Amino acid sequence: MQPIRVGFYSHQNYLDRNTWSGTLFRMYQALKSTDLKIINLGNPQKPSLVTKLVKRLQKIQERPLLGSPEFLKINQNFVEQVQKQLLKTPCDVLFAPVADQELYFLETKIPIIYASDTTVDLHCKYYTLKFNEQEIEWRFKQEKVAISKASQFIYPSQWAAESAIETYNLERDKVEIIPYGANIDDIPLTEKLNLFRSKNFFPCKLLFIGKDWQRKGGDIAVQALRYLEHLGFDVQLTILGTVPPEGVNNPNIKVIPFLDKNLPEERQQFDQLLLSSHFFIFPTRADCSPIVVCEANAFGLPVITTDVGGISTMITNDKNGYMLPLSATGEEFGQVIAKIIADPNQYEQMSYHSRQEYEQRLNWEKWGESVEKVIKTMLK
Repeated sequence: MQPIRVGFYSHQNYLDRNTWSGTLFRMYQALKSTDLKIINLGNPQKPSLVTKLVKRLQKIQERPLLGSPEFLKINQNFVEQVQKQLLKTPCDVLFAPVADQELYFLETKIPIIYASDTTVDLHCKYYTLKFNEQEIEWRFKQEKVAISKASQFIYPSQWAAESAIETYNLERDKVEIIPYGANIDDIPLTEKLNLFRSKNFFPCKLLFIGKDWQRKGGDIAVQALRYLEHLGFDVQLTILGTVPPEGVNNPNIKVIPFLDKNLPEERQQFDQLLLSSHFFIFPTRADCSPIVVCEANAFGLPVITTDVGGISTMITNDKNGYMLPLSATGEEFGQVIAKIIADPNQYEQMSYHSRQEYEQRLNWEKWGESVEKVIKTMLK
């Protein structure tokens, strides 16, 4: 029996571990590890010095406004390229991750699975967008058309799925909730976690990860550190992915502005940070289904975060972490951490359940198997 041919449909470079925080790369790899035959559509390229330079130039150049003649031309050219690829290599189904823009321009009779972690409606409600009113209108139009062309829908959280169902009147049996996984190659064995993670909290090591200091709640993480210091705890905070604003000075804060997961030595450094920390503190103001939460779970790291977006699909209070209300202060985050530190048995149980959640749900192998099942059921 011939394997099902699935076209991976995206204009983004899904062979780059840094594109969309590496999530497209992981989706692609997860689907390739199944019995499906994955067809590369578009122009994905493995990162090289040349592609990195091109990417930097593209960032410097002004992006075309959504709906502008230049925008339309770029997307029409992309679709023409894909149409030629489909003639040469026919597909039984198209998998279109966060591809509302690409689907808007595509005309095909091939069944489509649309995957995203949010809706434009949610994005506009909870995020500060760098779009003008005309562009936001275009985004709504784009998503509506894309969804009208799809046969099946996959979201990583109840939050996103419910929004899609309500906004576009989707049939519930056409919408699947499949959580994302950790974007890490070498997940340590549980035995290694137990060996490397210190059983005492001297010092207690907190880890904060995020590019957007304000949106990810960096100031609240620093406040939590100060509160714990005030209580007399020996505590350290590592900040990865951003540089704090001026005025954030503390000898117990270590800053690592960026780690490139395309580079093995920097991937290893990232893994080591997760391995040596005690808590992942993540007071995010707005998020969809942050991959870093899955990564913390993979390392048995309790997540102290906020109840926003799709996080409640990933975290269960007093099991693999705690979700505080959006109004919670740094002091309240510190109080939660202090309470867990005071009860080593609770910490041990939370660390254990965090790893269990990763192994049972929050990994890309499970995601790939679930998507394969959706595809096979859809094509019956």
